[in-house]
Amino acid sequence: MDYLTKPTSRKELRILSTFFRKLFDVPPNGPFPVLAALEKFGTVFPGSNFEVVDDNDLSPTEPARCEINDDGTFTIKIRQNIYDGAYEKNIGAYRDIIVHELCHAFLFKAGFTPIFTRSLKNRTIPPYLSVEWQAKALCGEVMLPYDETMGLSFEELVTKYGVSDAQAEYRKKY
Repeated sequence: MDYLTKPTSRKELRILSTFFRKLFDVPPNGPFPVLAALEKFGTVFPGSNFEVVDDNDLSPTEPARCEINDDGTFTIKIRQNIYDGAYEKNIGAYRDIIVHELCHAFLFKAGFTPIFTRSLKNRTIPPYLSVEWQAKALCGEVMLPYDETMGLSFEELVTKYGVSDAQAEYRKKY
């Protein structure tokens, strides 16, 4: 599901990625320590937590979800197979999924909140206004620091930064 939010650009998200890394006490360059950041989630966003849930607790099309709680905290739910794949096998796509959910919490706190409380399933939302695109783009900026990864090969991006093939391919385009 996607929601409309205030506009932003990849350039602005690139700047926000440096603040994101600082929040999680991660240097501005180098690979992003996904699972260490996930463990710090409740410290960075006090009262928030993550849960590894049974694979059947989320739909097959929803590998993870970031929910805002009534008290303003967040709960990230991650399917067991996604968490295991990120933790035990270092699968780039699963690592991306986890950071994507962390990005939702960060963007929400940064004021990129949904304008509507319902999903716009049947309408196309321009990327710069899309909650999902913004989290995806921020995830890419966090995982692949722009200046440091400029000019690197596809293989270098995947190997050094532990991202998915899709994330590396997208990075090569911009």
